[in-house]
Amino acid sequence: MFREVSLEVRSRNDLMAAAKLNGATLSIVDCWPLNKKEMALLLELSGIPSAVRGTIVTLGSMSGVREAQEVADDPAKTRLLVVLEKPRICQAAEDGVILCLDCPFNSTEIPARWRFIARRTSDLEQIVSKLGDEGIQVRIQDISPLEKNVTLTQKEKGIIAVAVEMGYFDFPRRVTLEGLSQMVGVEPTSLSRIFHMVE
Repeated sequence: MFREVSLEVRSRNDLMAAAKLNGATLSIVDCWPLNKKEMALLLELSGIPSAVRGTIVTLGSMSGVREAQEVADDPAKTRLLVVLEKPRICQAAEDGVILCLDCPFNSTEIPARWRFIARRTSDLEQIVSKLGDEGIQVRIQDISPLEKNVTLTQKEKGIIAVAVEMGYFDFPRRVTLEGLSQMVGVEPTSLSRIFHMVE
């Protein structure tokens, strides 16, 4: 049975620190693993142009950041694709096979709130244990059956059911995002949004 989990996580947030240092606002729009050690983040930056530029420069020079490339720019916001070493929280999430609802790196406060959907109790236990081993303090705020929360549309519930049945959440995965996309007739980017930001 799926459960919605809410954790309080005490961890460094270098992304928000870079934005705050430069006077910009930052949010993580999407994320996806590239390999075992790296991941990509799609960031949205807003603020005065000098604050946004300063944040881009700061992010590009941070330890662990492999690349920071502007992918869209308009007067209200700038989108930035960042490739970086996988943060410990994200590694624990991947190892625990969960679906993030709220990214803890979108929080401007410490401790950050992290909400996700877990399929098994062992996934939650693995995440808490792994983060503890990494020196990251975690406190469970809430665990509730997903059925009590009206956070998924019928279509999203159906997609998640197919993903579970086909082994998308197994480790290792038995079906790729692209393969699942073909099965359910939904673009991979839309599937990624459903899995990472289900609302």
